[in-house]
Amino acid sequence: MRQIETMLLLALVTACARGPRWTPETVAPPASLQNALENATQALTEERASLPADTPTTVVLTRDGAILMVLARNRSLAVERFSPRISATRIPEARAAFDPNLLATASYGRESRPVVTIDTSGTEILSASTSRRADGNVTLSEFLPTGTEVFLSGGLSRSRASLARPEYVGTWSVEVNQALLRGFGPNVNLVSLRQARNSAAVSQHELRGFVIDLVQQVEDAYWDLVLAYETLRIRQFSVKLATEQLLLNEDFIKVGKLARGAQFSAQSELAARQADLVDARAGVKARTVDLIRLLNPEAVAQWALTFDPADAAEVAEVELEPNLSTRLADLYRPELAQSRLDLANRDLEVVRTRNGLLPRLDAFASYGRMSTGRTFEAAKEYLDDSDFDNYGVGVTFEMAPFNRAERARHRRAKFEQQQSEVALQNLEQIIETEVRNAVIEAQRQKERTPATQEEVRNRQEELRVEQGRFEAGVSTNLDVLLVQRNLIQAQLDEITARVRFIQALTALYHAEGTLLGRRGVGTEVQVEQQK
Repeated sequence: MRQIETMLLLALVTACARGPRWTPETVAPPASLQNALENATQALTEERASLPADTPTTVVLTRDGAILMVLARNRSLAVERFSPRISATRIPEARAAFDPNLLATASYGRESRPVVTIDTSGTEILSASTSRRADGNVTLSEFLPTGTEVFLSGGLSRSRASLARPEYVGTWSVEVNQALLRGFGPNVNLVSLRQARNSAAVSQHELRGFVIDLVQQVEDAYWDLVLAYETLRIRQFSVKLATEQLLLNEDFIKVGKLARGAQFSAQSELAARQADLVDARAGVKARTVDLIRLLNPEAVAQWALTFDPADAAEVAEVELEPNLSTRLADLYRPELAQSRLDLANRDLEVVRTRNGLLPRLDAFASYGRMSTGRTFEAAKEYLDDSDFDNYGVGVTFEMAPFNRAERARHRRAKFEQQQSEVALQNLEQIIETEVRNAVIEAQRQKERTPATQEEVRNRQEELRVEQGRFEAGVSTNLDVLLVQRNLIQAQLDEITARVRFIQALTALYHAEGTLLGRRGVGTEVQVEQQK
């Protein structure tokens, strides 16, 4: 036994000595920047050398795969998932107000006081009168939602005075206290529990809203990466066109069909398009970094990964109906659910404060028995004898004449209730406006897509004609370069329109609150609001 105590003591000392995880010394920046740079460089070199030769660097990724990965590995989501669990702990905390409570007390005391007596000769004699008392009592109580308090108690005491035999007293009693005005009924006594349930549901809706935002972010990041790759491809094509035009100009200059000045304009155009190609490559890298941050993929060299988007930016035929989207938003938007639950809590607070305006009027009743004797058995002998019943009934009344604090609390609760009602109406209007604007944007991008596709076809034909004119000597080098620019811009506009239409649909589903359901992500919150 002593060995176990020693081990526990050592564990406690070790835990106290360990202290917090972070201290001011451990979070302070290094004193020498040069040393820090050298250490970091060496660590990176060792890390790269330790990587296996076949470490994968490219991951084929689909939109749905990105959604699954972000739900499984996103660190911000991992943080947010704790909030509903934390809020849910307030429900049993509020429910505990109606749990039974056991109270046990034990005491021992000694009382001594001086006693002066006079003997037969008239002399005063000082002596001590001492009494000792030991008490034990157990009380089981419970508060019910009806406003009823029930107490069941039992006790035993032993007392003994100087030169006297000990006396034992045993008791048991049942007491009931019922609120008749203030604190009466479950409507007011269950307010805290119902508010806790509503608050837990609000936290779940907050998590659902966070997941909706996160899914939209990862979808937008995925399609931005698709757009970046398509932009890179178009920029590579533009460099190819500029290179072919430069070579053609050089051939024409050699045969004397073109002035040497045309070579400079072609070289300048090629240099400009190569600069655009550099920007396009950087855009791919930047979009990749954004996606890595969201997805947090499990890889040895995480930040060295590249993604190969497998889903093309294909435009699907979708029916856009603002009235239908507005109705869906009214049912699915987590912000509306949170606002309605907040209003329900304000309603409950009005119920509580309205009841607080009433005076306190309680009725009480008690029943019990007592047994006394010179022995321990005598203290229990008459506890079941109805001849020694004890009972009492009565009422208590309490009222503050001005009731100023309660009136102020009630007025504040009503103002907050009205504020929540107006806030809910305002939020409903804001969300409807957001949904209708999202429909307008989706419709705009939908109508732009075929127009940009038609422009690309026409620009391609225009370039073919212009190149023929240039080869025939009836057009200039600048005319061909200008047509090439128009074609490149049309291709960029076309792929941008397709991607923006897909993202506009995602934004519309986000505005409706239906994005998770449309992507097959089940996070329905099955909690009724408590009123």
